[in-house]
Amino acid sequence: MKKLDWYILKKFLGTFVFIMLLLLCITVVIDVSEKIDAFVDNHATFSIVVREYLFYFILFITSLIGPFFALVSVIFFTSQLASRSEIIAILNSGTSFYRFLYPYFIGASILALTFYLGNNFFVPYSNSKRIDFEKKYVSKPYENARYNFHRMVEPGVVVYFENYKPSDGSGYKFSIDKFKEGKLIYKLRSEKIEWDKQLQKWKVSDYYIREMDPVRDKISKGTELVSAFNFKPDDFSFAQHIKEEMTTPELKEYISYMYKTGQSDIEFYEVERYRRTSSAFSIYILTLIGVSVACRKMRGGLGWHLVLGIGLSALYEIIMKFSITFATNSSLPPLVAVWIPNLVFGAAAFYLLKKAPK
Repeated sequence: MKKLDWYILKKFLGTFVFIMLLLLCITVVIDVSEKIDAFVDNHATFSIVVREYLFYFILFITSLIGPFFALVSVIFFTSQLASRSEIIAILNSGTSFYRFLYPYFIGASILALTFYLGNNFFVPYSNSKRIDFEKKYVSKPYENARYNFHRMVEPGVVVYFENYKPSDGSGYKFSIDKFKEGKLIYKLRSEKIEWDKQLQKWKVSDYYIREMDPVRDKISKGTELVSAFNFKPDDFSFAQHIKEEMTTPELKEYISYMYKTGQSDIEFYEVERYRRTSSAFSIYILTLIGVSVACRKMRGGLGWHLVLGIGLSALYEIIMKFSITFATNSSLPPLVAVWIPNLVFGAAAFYLLKKAPK
């Protein structure tokens, strides 16, 4: 690498660290100020907050908005180069604009690899620490009632709830279907099911059981049945934060398990899986956009460049939210949904690259 490459690379990474530390300080102050009442109410001392929360929160928020730190960093120092006519001098020396981009992509590769490894392996561990702290000192976990969902609790055995409350392990319009070689051999239907914590068993009210037999079906009814089914309330819990605590290999294994057991809400986990790679890759696209926008010397200089950069970051996040919503609430595949912002901004990046002064 030439001296010019080292100069730009040092500027890129140095500015990234500076911008990251500056924005993280602001983010931490805002987050702590929002939760200070909960810390006081739950007796979380300053040392506990610093030791058990802040470090893990910083890793979490960095992984979440790190690509936008890269965009702002590129715009910040490239705009300075343009305002001092350094880019004009570089291009007039015979260096092509595409060769000028070389150190930018070296820096983007370093950041992308760092974020890829962090998102897939290290940040999930820190998330488990952060979430445990928030459960203890900030807010108690709570799950809303779930409606009309099926779950395969073991091969050939499917349970159904019309209404299920994870908070107390009670459900309404409950049924169990058992299949053998594709044929229904057992069906239990009941008006209500409750989990008895003391007995560690289920209580079924107003039940109807039908056992299919080649010769004659057996039917039984009753007002109450106590049984130790092959499942517990925890098997029907759904906490979205669980996906944030798994490394990618663990997440893949869990998604495979969800498919095998016929669980719902798989899309949330698949979105998280693909988001980790998509987020790291977006650093390349946002870097290219940042250079293409900021290399042009314009009236207003750095200020307008930064406003444009922040606006692009906000637009990227809006598109991501919309696409994820479609993935989790409609038929849009999670892989497509997560990569839509990169495809849209990738097209914008190549357009801006063609329009950049050369």
